Amino acid sequence: MFKPIIIIMIILFTGCTINLPANHPQPITEEKKVVEQKKHEPWPEGEKEYWYARYFFTMAGNPSVQQLMLPRAAYEIVKCTVDKYEEERSWKWFVANLHDQKILTPEVAKYVYDTTKFCADIERAKSVKPIPTMDVRETI
Repeated sequence: MFKPIIIIMIILFTGCTINLPANHPQPITEEKKVVEQKKHEPWPEGEKEYWYARYFFTMAGNPSVQQLMLPRAAYEIVKCTVDKYEEERSWKWFVANLHDQKILTPEVAKYVYDTTKFCADIERAKSVKPIPTMDVRETI
C-alpha cells in the first residue's frame, strides 16, 4: 500500500530537485545578424520630395482636412509619413504597392492609415499647448 505512494514521492522529489541549466541569452547567430542589419537603399533622388508635394496636394485640397488643421500641420504630417515610408519600405515596395496604385490591398491601406495616424498623433502632440495656470502668489 505504501510502495506506490513512496515511489510517487521519490519521483516528485527527484523531479523537483533536478538542476536545470541557467537561462543564458543565446548568442546571435549569423542569420539573425543579417536580418537586423538588412536595410534597403534610400529612395531615388527627388522622389521623396515629389511625394511630399503630391501627398500634401491631396491632403490640403480636402475640405475636411482644411477644417481640421492649418496647412503647416498638414505638411508636417505628410513629411513624417513619407519619411516613415522611406525608412520602413524599399522604393521597389513603394512603387509596387503605393506609387500609382488606384486600388490598395487591405494590408497596404492599413499600413498607410497606421503610418499617417502615427504622424498625425505626433503633430497633434506638438500643437497641444499647456494650459496657463495662475499662481496665487503672483497676484499678491
